[in-house]
Formats: sequence, structure tokens, C-alpha cells
Amino acid sequence: MTIFLIKDCFRISDKTGTVIETEFEKDFEKYYDEITLESGKNEYVSFQVVYEHSCAKLDEIDIKFSDLIGESNICCTQYSVFVEWFHKIKGVSTPDALIPLCGKSRKYIMQLLQNTKEKQNVTVFWVDLFISANTPPNEYLGTITASINSQKREFNIRINVFDSALSNKSSIYADLNNYTDSISIGFDKIMSNEKRYSDGSFCSLEKEFYKMSYDHRCIFHNLPYGQDAKVLEGFAPQIEGRGNNIRIKSWDSYDSHFGPYLDGSAFKESQRGAVPIPFLYLPFNFGWPANYENWGKKGYETEFKIILEEFARHFEEKGWNATYLEMFFNHKKRYRQFPYDGDETRFLEDEVIINIFGDFSKKTFDQTKAKFVFRMDSSWAYGLHFDSKYADIIKMWVANNQIFSWFKESVQKMNDRNNILWTYGGLSGIDEPHTAILAWPISCVMKGTTGFTLWNTTGFGENFMETPIDNGEQTIMYPGEKFGFDAPIASIRLKVMRNCMQIADRIMGFEKDGRKKDSIKVLNRYFESSIDSWWNKKPAFVNTPPCTWKNEQLSVAAPTSMHKGISPIIIEKIKSEILSLSCGNITKV
Repeated sequence: MTIFLIKDCFRISDKTGTVIETEFEKDFEKYYDEITLESGKNEYVSFQVVYEHSCAKLDEIDIKFSDLIGESNICCTQYSVFVEWFHKIKGVSTPDALIPLCGKSRKYIMQLLQNTKEKQNVTVFWVDLFISANTPPNEYLGTITASINSQKREFNIRINVFDSALSNKSSIYADLNNYTDSISIGFDKIMSNEKRYSDGSFCSLEKEFYKMSYDHRCIFHNLPYGQDAKVLEGFAPQIEGRGNNIRIKSWDSYDSHFGPYLDGSAFKESQRGAVPIPFLYLPFNFGWPANYENWGKKGYETEFKIILEEFARHFEEKGWNATYLEMFFNHKKRYRQFPYDGDETRFLEDEVIINIFGDFSKKTFDQTKAKFVFRMDSSWAYGLHFDSKYADIIKMWVANNQIFSWFKESVQKMNDRNNILWTYGGLSGIDEPHTAILAWPISCVMKGTTGFTLWNTTGFGENFMETPIDNGEQTIMYPGEKFGFDAPIASIRLKVMRNCMQIADRIMGFEKDGRKKDSIKVLNRYFESSIDSWWNKKPAFVNTPPCTWKNEQLSVAAPTSMHKGISPIIIEKIKSEILSLSCGNITKV
């Protein structure tokens, strides 16, 4: 049996103990005696503990940590340990789900691993260490004692803490998008409860998804209605009356649901503190609050405007002025619920929606102190809209990552209008190296956007323990119920996203003093790129009507994936150089 440590940018096979990212094997390193890591303040640093074994009893595996000693102490309670769960991804056993190793669940988890149908020869633990904001810069030394059965091994761990504290507020937003109630299906006890929206059980579960996202420098972003326009119970206030008599009957369920996110109290126990969520979908859509049967009639406009004004007054009274409140129309006519595309406009006749709802909302949005924005997720027609009147009506644009890559000039146009500009695309699959995750926040740095939306992140699939749907391309958190937890559990990719967001947020902190230019030089060196190579040449068909574009044309014009062929080791190297830019040398003990 062998025990060793590895860093956080590679993954290990549970059969052979060799690196999964075989094409980058030359950069992979095992540590048998000591590991050295670097960190700023108010951030996490991660590594992995690997046990190679054959017939060992897993319930006898143990890990213990000492305090880390330097200018002061980093307490061992700042460590968090997770067991890596292996999935079958394209025929390869690959870890992703992370099971917290804590308290009463420890014995159950180890038994679960012991009883897996295919026995593991290797067990891996992911370890997080939080470096608090008040940690003096210094080199800190501690020990890790890893044991299995009668074998025990002690490692030294050195943490070089730089004198640069990461802000609790993100400069780039990692948006984990979800649709209505996509989470209950992963929890049998919640799913079987028909009263889950009224008895508080759903909100309790949802809160754990919000908290986990927030703890990993991400946003849990949950659309409150479906393509049929129906708003889930508790996702909108109760209304009564119609026409001029329409009004909010009760705010109670809505305030109970969203108030803790809007005032930040839901996150009071987080390392980042009680900060209000930065973005929230509103329940407004084609069928709420106005009755779509009255579409085109004065009554529809009246109902929409009255309730929108009540929202504005209520949010002002509550002091919920820190969150962008998104009026977003996700409807698509291909689902045959409504005759317009409110989302990803392709047919130019659907621009009428922008005009109509822009007119409905203009007066309220202009007069309220609350941060209401008209949001559009744009793909086909983005090139027609970013410098048009619609860029003055819509103040939040989430552009298709591929199509956006053809329009470098749009960034300045959006900035000139003080518009929010993000991109959207899909989460990287479990089979992809971690550079695919790094590319998302780094692309924001390089292109001048302030966020990215991963279009669906809680699509678990029926067999997520073995193979989540689309090999994990829709899953960044897992239902914890089958692992013994009434809450979500993180994935390795969520941890890597957090660690990469820490790098990007640190770079964005250089905006005012000129060091951002030096950071961009670092990024281009490791990505073997230039600023221009992060953009793509416009295809010939871009000047033809979007409704005529074919999927084959889009495939040919796919953007260059900057991370392809680049070793995950660059995550560690970029972090090291950015930390060095942020401050000076480490004082060694």
C-alpha cells in the first residue's frame, strides 16, 4: 500500500493510481514527503491525498492535520475533507462528486465505497484549506498524518501566504443557471412531498444550493417559471383582481422565500459573509402577472404595469437595492406555448417583444431606486442588436459564447451604454481537463465581459452516481441524499471553478493600478495566445438574416477552444505569477 499527495489540477485513476490526463503526464507529480502550496488571504487552497490499496478495509482510512505554524497559526479546523466518487465517463472511471467526510456520515460513506460493485484499488480525498483574511503573510508549516489499516505516513505541508487579501465581492460572475424546480427530482423525500412548496421543505433544500454556489464564488440562478408561463408556488407573490383592480394580495411567501437572499442573511455563516445575491430572476413573463388571453389589449398592459410598479415600491421599502432584478422572457415559440421568441431572438419579427415590454417597463425602471434590468439572452441576432436601439432598451445581455466571439467591437459598444455583458455556454464535461473550467473566467478577463452563464447546472440524470446526464455537462452539484446528506454535495469541477475564479477576481483587482496588463501578458504566455486569438473571424454568412443560418454553418464556424492541448499545470503556474504580481516576497520561517 502507498500513500501520496497530489495537487488540485490533475485527477487519479481509481484502478491504477496513474494520472487520468495522460496527455499531460510529464507535468504530473506525486509528493511522498512534503507538498508546498501558495495562497493569498481570504481564499481557499486545495490538494489531494491518494491511498493505493488492494483489499484494505476503507473504514480504517484516516486523515489528521496539525495546525500550521508561521507568523501566527492557521488552525487545523480550517481544513475540509471530501471523498472523491468515481463515475463512468466515456468508458473511463473518473472522479467528480465529492462526499464530505464528517461526523456521523464517515462510517456510512466508507461502507458505501467498500460496497461499490467494482472495487477500487485507489481511494482519493480532496482537501480544502481556507486562509482567512487576517492571516499574516508568511510561510506556514504543518503536518498531515494519513493512515490505512496499520500503515501510517506523515507529510509536511508548507503554505506560502501572500500579503494580498481577496475581496468577498466578485468582479466576474460565474452564473449557475437552472430552471424552475430542477433540484427536487434528485431528493426522493422532497420529491414525494406534494406540499414541499408551502411547508418550507423545498426552500430549505434550495437554500443549500444557493449557499454552496455562493461559497464557491458562483451564483445559483433559478428561473421561476416554465415555458407554459406558470410560476411555481412561492416564486411570486399572490395576486388578486384583474384589470385596473389587480394588486398584490400577499408578499408573505415571496419575502420568506427570497428575502434572505436579497438581504444576505442566508449567507451569514459563509466565509464570504452576509452579502446579498447580485442577480435574481423576476417572475414576470408572457403569462404572469397579466393574463395572456388579453394579449394585445389594453388590459394586458394595465395588469403588467400595475404589478411591476408594486414590485418596485416593495423592493424600495425593503431596501433590497443591491441586487439586479431581471425581467427576462425565456419563452420560445418552438415549444408551442406562445407565438414569439422572447429568448434568443432569431426571427426579426419577434423584435416586437422587445419594443412592447421595453415600453411597459421604461417608466418604472427609470424612476425606481431598485436595480431593475431588462435581460436578453442573445445568439442569432446579437450582431444586429448590440449597436441598435435594442441595446438602449435591454441593459443586460447574455450572449452566446460562439456568436459573441465574432463581435469584438460589441464590448466597447455595450460599455458605452453601461450595459451588463455576459456570455453563455455549457459546462465542461467530467472527461475534460480542468483548463476547460479555467477558460471561462479567464475569457472574461481577456474579452472584457463581467460574467458567464452555464446554461444548466442541475441536470442530474437518473443514474448520476454512475454517469450523470451528458457526462456531467449539466451537473456541477450532486444530490446528496444517496450519499447520506439532505443537501447538495459539490463536484471537483465546482471546487476548480472556485479556485479559478479566485485567480480571475485577483486579476480584476488590478484594474486601477496597471497590473492587469502584466496579468494579461502572463495569461497569453501560458495559453500561447494573444488578445486577438481569443476572438474569431466573422463567418461569411454573418451578414445574412439569422433565420437562414444552418446548424452545419455554425459547426464549421465554431470558436477556437483556447484550452485545447494546454496542460492543467498552467492553473497552478498562473496562480503563482498572479500572486507574485499582487505583492512581494514571502518571509520564510
